[in-house]
Amino acid sequence: MIRLFLCLVLIVTFSGPYKIFGQESQQKFGIFLGGGLSLPIESYGKQDASNAAIYANSTQVKGFAKDKSGFAKTGFNYNLEIKYKLSSSLKLLLITGTYSNSVETQGMSDYITHISPQIVEEESYRYLYILPGIGYYYSLNKFNLGLNLFLGYSITRFPYYKFIFIPFYGNPPMMFAHNGPRPNLEAFTLGTSFSTTYNISKRFSLGIDLIYQRANFKYNVSPELIPGGGGANLTFSDILKMRVVNTGLKIGYSF
Repeated sequence: MIRLFLCLVLIVTFSGPYKIFGQESQQKFGIFLGGGLSLPIESYGKQDASNAAIYANSTQVKGFAKDKSGFAKTGFNYNLEIKYKLSSSLKLLLITGTYSNSVETQGMSDYITHISPQIVEEESYRYLYILPGIGYYYSLNKFNLGLNLFLGYSITRFPYYKFIFIPFYGNPPMMFAHNGPRPNLEAFTLGTSFSTTYNISKRFSLGIDLIYQRANFKYNVSPELIPGGGGANLTFSDILKMRVVNTGLKIGYSF
């Protein structure tokens, strides 16, 4: 994907000036607002608790490996996209937005309950991102078809989950969870998208987007019994392998 991105950049760099700045392809801006579904794919959407379980000993599960199963569910995405027209077929893009995926915890709870009565609680995954990119476009009557490549940056909150012991579900409950700092996680993000827009007037257009994004968020987990703590060092490293296809509708204004 990086090679394709660099190839498109070289095409823009070495394109003749008459093609980019000539009268046939005036420079134009476009602003689009979009939103729709966020679909987890690959290991990010996998929900295999038995394969992802990490054991502290022969009986105690100390966590679940997110790099094997992310347990992500279908969520929602919202984005803002800015386009700058270089020529009739090439555009620079900047897309920024947010999306979220709730976490399927029932499978994890069911898996550890056979050891002792416990439930797993975890907050939804939430992401913010900014992705500059370049795109190739083809016009057919009032339709515009585009293929875009992105390379940017994403941020998400720490994947915090806890095992709550049901017999001790008091206030506060006895639980087994990460005990330590929970910083936001950052990662470079690769993406590609396919878009179709229809010009309803000279200025306004409607469209459909299909955007693939991927990023690896590395972090460390230090689980302990809370309250109480103590015991052996159970710290382990993990990677949240975010892989999503964000799809939805958008409306745009060109000037």
